[in-house]
Amino acid sequence: MSHFLILTIVFGFILSTVDSRQCPDRASIEQSLLDGHIPGAVVLVVNQTDILYQQAFGYQSFSPEQSTDVDKSVFLLASISKTMIAVSVMQLVESKQLDLDTDINKYLRSTDPKIVHPHYPSHVITLRQLLSHSASIGHNFELENHFFRPNDEALTLTALENACFHFLTSNASHWLRNPPGTVTLYSNVGTSLAALIVERVANLPFAKYVKRKILDPLGINSSVASYCLSDIKPRENIVNHYTFNSSKETDWEHRTPGLNITEINDKPGWLRIPFYSVTVYPAGLLRMSAPALSIFLRMFMKHDGSFLRRESIEQMKTIVTGVTPYETTNPSPFPPPSFGIIWFWQKAENGREYLGHGGSMPSVYNSMLINKQGDRGFIFLTNGDTYPDNNISLDVHINFSKIRSIFLECFDNN
Repeated sequence: MSHFLILTIVFGFILSTVDSRQCPDRASIEQSLLDGHIPGAVVLVVNQTDILYQQAFGYQSFSPEQSTDVDKSVFLLASISKTMIAVSVMQLVESKQLDLDTDINKYLRSTDPKIVHPHYPSHVITLRQLLSHSASIGHNFELENHFFRPNDEALTLTALENACFHFLTSNASHWLRNPPGTVTLYSNVGTSLAALIVERVANLPFAKYVKRKILDPLGINSSVASYCLSDIKPRENIVNHYTFNSSKETDWEHRTPGLNITEINDKPGWLRIPFYSVTVYPAGLLRMSAPALSIFLRMFMKHDGSFLRRESIEQMKTIVTGVTPYETTNPSPFPPPSFGIIWFWQKAENGREYLGHGGSMPSVYNSMLINKQGDRGFIFLTNGDTYPDNNISLDVHINFSKIRSIFLECFDNN
């Protein structure tokens, strides 16, 4: 999930205050994008009140050729979208409409299926578990690949409740063999169920809740921030999706059977991924311009109490204890994160710990971080593709990490 920004402060002045050997060079950033087959990227650095650096690189469209634009380009955030779920839940906790450690069935309708772990039916499942990925919900990648639909179809054809309940009640194998609250395994369905609980308690569709209770109060217009493609105006501002597949090693028809992915005639090796939606939309479908996302990030960093109380933000940042990462048959080569309430802590390339969230979907690869001191925020948004499990995906990750490391070293060290 890529946004691009124009400098609001003379970049030369900023570089005069830091070690230029550690600071970004446009040519090196663009070379990393080429090496990683990443069409475009945006990097944004903020403190609690201002944007310190913002710049766009590369393209949001190959045909017609269109460079990314800081103010106009609107990008898919992927799982950074989940941070809106966390804020929504904590707002309702503050108003005493929700409790993080109460059985979630208390907040569902009497006509809804009861959500219990099929192997541990006496164990309570809580919002804290859903939001820290410790509810013991497993995966079914074959089914989850069918979550993708072209354009806004997933939002109109399948209700959020149907997507969540079908996954969680149709097959016991969709749950881990571990009791809830003992292991962590990242779950899009689990976090989307938390968003459904927000719907039930607020008596408002989740997308409308986010607009009315988060985006509108921050002054963020739906034309630059929405779950629906049809809201973004003009449509040409939406960043396009591409993937590099020169050896045709990825079976895209199997990975995303609902999408018609096509070759680009004048770009050998490149495929075009059409605009898409997902049925569990709260987990990853928010589109937003970079300036809008920076407003949200600075709100979180400021702790000023006007949006969320300081104690609510601190609770979101606090690592949930008593759980261990679930051991999979295909473990990640990267160290596991430590989850709070959606937001998580993870070591970056420079060895320091950062709070934030990442995001990965077809032709989307993003990272939003806050340093441990809470005085620097970093946004990295691209339309690079790590969704297929192949060497190109590894190249995307390596070069994305290289770009991220440059900015962390520059702005977090000085």
